[in-house]
Amino acid sequence: MVQDFEASIRGGRKQRENLCLVRTTDETVLLTRLRLATTFWSRLRGLQFRPQLEPECGLLLSPCSSLHTCLMRFPIDVFMLDRCGVVLGVRRDLRPWRVLICEKRTQSVIETATGVLELLQGETLAVRPQIDRQG
Repeated sequence: MVQDFEASIRGGRKQRENLCLVRTTDETVLLTRLRLATTFWSRLRGLQFRPQLEPECGLLLSPCSSLHTCLMRFPIDVFMLDRCGVVLGVRRDLRPWRVLICEKRTQSVIETATGVLELLQGETLAVRPQIDRQG
């Protein structure tokens, strides 16, 4: 399980675009557009300066054990994941200009617009290539 989640992020690093977030228990696509932030600079920038985050979009930061919302223009929901992709904690409606120290054992974080995802602690997630649903 650990290798699956970490491999999905490593594989996504090569692809960088056309990724989605999936709940592994039923393969439900939760976010159709997932962007990876896996370098120091991409994690530092995160969602800064963006006017908003569309409901189908999210940002996965890895590795990540803390985050800030400095220079952001909107609140976000934060989902803390362990090395296996299991949700360790959820922080809803994190406002701009805040700092969050993540739950112990957090390896990755997913940031979304507020109220978009209804995830519970203990659910397992995966990063998958987007499926082309056109003809």
